[in-house]
Amino acid sequence: MGMEGVLKRRISILRGYQDRWFILTEDGFMRQHEKKPSHATQKAKWQMNIILADIDKKKDGKCFNLTSNEGQRVKLKAQSDDEREKWIKCFKKINHKIFPHSFPDFIDEEDEDEVFINNSNQKVKEVDPKPEPTSRISFGDTFKSKNAFPSQNDDHRKSEETANEPPRESAAEITKKFKEMTIVDRKKRHLMVAAIDFGSAYSGSAFSFKDRFIKDPLEINVMGIGQKGLESLKVPTVLLLNPDREFVAFGFEAESKYSELLQDDPDEAHKWYYFSRFKMQLYNNMHLKKSMTIKDITGKKEMKAVDVFAYCIENIKDSIFGKAKEKVTELQENDVHWVLTVPAIWNEAARQFMLEAAEKAGIDQEMLTLALEPEAAALCCKCLEIQKRTTGKGSKLGSFDTGARFLVVDLGGGTVDITSNEVLASGQLKEIHSASGGPWGGNTINEGIWKLLQGVFGENTVTRFIAENRDDYLELARTVELKKRTVTSNNKVTIEIPRSLLIEAKNRNPGIIAEEFKDRVKLVTNKLQVLPGVLPQIFKEGIDTVSKYVQDLLDQPETKGVSTILLVGGYASCDLLKDAMKTKFSNLTVICPLDPDVVVLKGAVIMGHMETPIVGRIAKCHYGIAILVGVDKQNMYQCFDRSFKPLTSTEEEFHTIIKKGQPIHVNEVVTEYDFPITFEQDEAFIRIYASDDTQPPKIISKNNCREIGHIRIKLPKFRRETRLKIGISNSETEFKVVARDEHTGKCFAGVCRFLN
Repeated sequence: MGMEGVLKRRISILRGYQDRWFILTEDGFMRQHEKKPSHATQKAKWQMNIILADIDKKKDGKCFNLTSNEGQRVKLKAQSDDEREKWIKCFKKINHKIFPHSFPDFIDEEDEDEVFINNSNQKVKEVDPKPEPTSRISFGDTFKSKNAFPSQNDDHRKSEETANEPPRESAAEITKKFKEMTIVDRKKRHLMVAAIDFGSAYSGSAFSFKDRFIKDPLEINVMGIGQKGLESLKVPTVLLLNPDREFVAFGFEAESKYSELLQDDPDEAHKWYYFSRFKMQLYNNMHLKKSMTIKDITGKKEMKAVDVFAYCIENIKDSIFGKAKEKVTELQENDVHWVLTVPAIWNEAARQFMLEAAEKAGIDQEMLTLALEPEAAALCCKCLEIQKRTTGKGSKLGSFDTGARFLVVDLGGGTVDITSNEVLASGQLKEIHSASGGPWGGNTINEGIWKLLQGVFGENTVTRFIAENRDDYLELARTVELKKRTVTSNNKVTIEIPRSLLIEAKNRNPGIIAEEFKDRVKLVTNKLQVLPGVLPQIFKEGIDTVSKYVQDLLDQPETKGVSTILLVGGYASCDLLKDAMKTKFSNLTVICPLDPDVVVLKGAVIMGHMETPIVGRIAKCHYGIAILVGVDKQNMYQCFDRSFKPLTSTEEEFHTIIKKGQPIHVNEVVTEYDFPITFEQDEAFIRIYASDDTQPPKIISKNNCREIGHIRIKLPKFRRETRLKIGISNSETEFKVVARDEHTGKCFAGVCRFLN
């Protein structure tokens, strides 16, 4: 009944479709090999459970996509329409064997023992036993049951079905299986962990091998991709595409190539796509969609944001893998577990957006973990202190002793991200207050300096300069970024001004500098001298905002006992900020490690090696599901307890599954809910809502909650009325949903979506 042969698979946004050898097995798995396996027990490089999977046939006659019941996806291309139909027919035959009632239109015309290998009649070789399937889901999902009314009982059908059922598992066996499926465990055996810290202004990457991590967790290779002699180990988050939207360069190389284009052929350069500082468009975006587009530097050209992110991630990924392969030549892609950092304050849609981009960049979802940036930094700092104590160089502050409580203030380019944690006796961390923060990162200083330049030379002058002198603008932007890092409370800062800006300013104002700014700056030839005290004032507003927010957080009862504040991230290297925080919180220990801009990156690598570094988090808001009860032909309202009452309103109840401030334990079922399933129902669709109110709302309305996503659970067409028990568990940054049929004990994975 199986089938095997060559299909083209969409590998990534850069690599496109490539030939792979696929095997459909009778037990319901599609397995992939690089080429035809030489022996029956050869381990597959990749596999997917195809039972109840969705098939999406494309109009070209060759392409088709499979999406498993667990959310795993693969894009395939056959050589012809006929070949595609053979694969789909085999897929349906396997599903028909397991769930005959779900595929009633499938007619088994072939002998059950016949096996297709494209157009031949060879038998499929026996393959290795299937591993326990896993699936993933992201934070905060819910539900609405379609067709909520049971049909009339068919006693004959029931008795016939019961007679044909296999022996049921015991209650203990069913419960154990349900719990195993509900636990997310993607950190399988791996030789290496690689982390990507995708930042608003700068990005970095690092990796370490498992054997070296066991001996020394801090033996981590930090890469400077295309680095240009700057002090930072990171590179600009800048992407360059040609007019056909094909990848050209990333980082410093993208900056350099685009500047050359602008100098050599400005008209041609304006046809190219140049993206920078685009990550912040995901922050606090309540209407984020996968189809979202972003504009390039000209503001006239745009493309899908997920493609822009995917190009960047894949380029970094390929650079890491190439460097690691120089050290271990036999390293394979499936030997690597990937970690992608995200701000802790991002919402569920933004996190899932990054997962989508990573998958499009060629990182399989089963080999990927999201890491919250402040938590990663905390683990790195903890390892640093342990190392210092071991070598006798550490202090005796006790910042990471059992029971110690601390804040991590991650000062990035776009956001300031704050988490509150406690160290457990096991060495693991638990969250004591939900993550919070705001858009007060280092980019606000850049914006302040640009506002200063607009005041000095005139807003219209600077706007015209940026539009017509793109290469000079990029060079001035780099200068501003570097000078920002040198500001102290009483020094004078000199910024070299491009000749094109000076000419533009002189055309509009013979004196060049606006009169009201002559007491703050001086122009000496082409160098603008910013007098002492001017730039610190730009920093002051942002620093005051951060320190006030931290103080408000420390005043909360949940953070009582916090003794240490960790300052990490690129913005943490600012002396003005460090001095202000140490002065403001002189009663606490304020720590800023060396190289604070790579602490998150190193911590992400450490997290990738650990099984459960974070054991629990605090819910940021109330999460609930919409209890939407259907209406029958008699205009009656049906409750899930099967009682009936007249329909008096169309209001939906907010059924709370997780309360705001509730501890959420990693790898444990955090909530369960059961609801009826009708005869012939083939899916459950559950809408998820969130509310920031002090108390969870009773009724769903636009004033007190917002829809954030849904859960979809694909089901076989049940031949009786039954009830499903939904279990929701929490992984390190995501949720997983499993449904269990109360009658048979069979379990079905759910897929949670936050992006339309």
